[in-house]
Amino acid sequence: MMLQDYLSILDSDIDSEKQQQMYEMLRSKCMHGLKLLHTSTSEDIHRAVDEFTCRTRTEELKAWYGSPEPGDLFQGTSISSLTIAAEYNEPLIINSMDALENYIADAYISAHDKHADTVNNSILENVDEWIQEGLYYGVVIASKIISQALGLCVPAGDVVFEVDGVMIDPHEITSYTNDIREKYFIEASKKIKCFENFEITRLELETSLILADISKPKIEAYKSKILLAPVRCNEIASIISKRVAALIKEKTKGAISPRSLNVVIYDTDTPYTYHHLVECNSKIHAPILPGLVVLGASGSIDAFKWLYAYRVSLISQKIQKGSLCSEAKQNYLPFVFFGVLVPRDAEILIDMDNLGELRYRGNIDPEVEFLYLLPGLLEYIKNDDKTEDKQGDFENKLKHILL
Repeated sequence: MMLQDYLSILDSDIDSEKQQQMYEMLRSKCMHGLKLLHTSTSEDIHRAVDEFTCRTRTEELKAWYGSPEPGDLFQGTSISSLTIAAEYNEPLIINSMDALENYIADAYISAHDKHADTVNNSILENVDEWIQEGLYYGVVIASKIISQALGLCVPAGDVVFEVDGVMIDPHEITSYTNDIREKYFIEASKKIKCFENFEITRLELETSLILADISKPKIEAYKSKILLAPVRCNEIASIISKRVAALIKEKTKGAISPRSLNVVIYDTDTPYTYHHLVECNSKIHAPILPGLVVLGASGSIDAFKWLYAYRVSLISQKIQKGSLCSEAKQNYLPFVFFGVLVPRDAEILIDMDNLGELRYRGNIDPEVEFLYLLPGLLEYIKNDDKTEDKQGDFENKLKHILL
């Protein structure tokens, strides 16, 4: 199934009343954020950005101690408490999205069955409903696993060639003039067969190329080829989510029946060139998450937070470590499942009913995500400003805490 065919699976969902309501909520809050960006003082905006940076750092610290040690079942906090990687002793041959979805569903069921009794015996409260819905609310997938499933690979000569006497290195695409880049896009679009009959934009093609990998699984089919990064990852994540959740129910005859399933797709490359390419590098309201690139996530923008996607991606990156490490150790970890310590964590922190919805078209957009958060960030940093007599208030506090 080519990319265009796979994305068409969403066509019937995009116009649904539920999806349109989510879009309207997203549009309204982002436009409110944009208005606040232009009407707030420079000091307040910088304070909001600083607060966001602190929250980013918190996610990085939680990811640092959230990666499981051998033999540990629970580790980390809240949304990353139960982290289980799917492990194989040889690379998966993933030649279609159907194959990938079945691998994920089978690995989910196996991990659930392996740990359900231990989880049940570790927690005081009754967890029957949680276990019936499935121990894991989501799965994180490295981008090149998606690339393998969609056949997004090309001979090196199809992407490295001369344009007007200039040899183009697609990893350095932002260093060329706009005229050269346009000519390169026209020629490359003709050569790259895996995007045939797909209306790919120049920006999408360039992001796919700039994140392309020379290192790849030791599979003969990829010899002398480059793996391109997937595009429109939010859509891909939503489709995977819905189809895998259905497969889990079908394969277990309803014994495991997830309400919905979150899917996150990330790339291990550093994000600076990627953000420069998507024109976020100079915008204070499009901050970079520095550890990697979160390419896509399923779930409405309220169902699973952008910073949560960042945390679980960081943990997954630490666990997976890349294909070359896997080759050396003969230990392959194509995806990682995430669950919570107790069911109430999930109910408080994420929207378990809407983890499979389409967030919005394309890849994760830092500008959209940050503007959506900006009203809340400004409200948070202004909370202290509401106290009129700050000195008197503090003196009163000291009276109560000092002997």
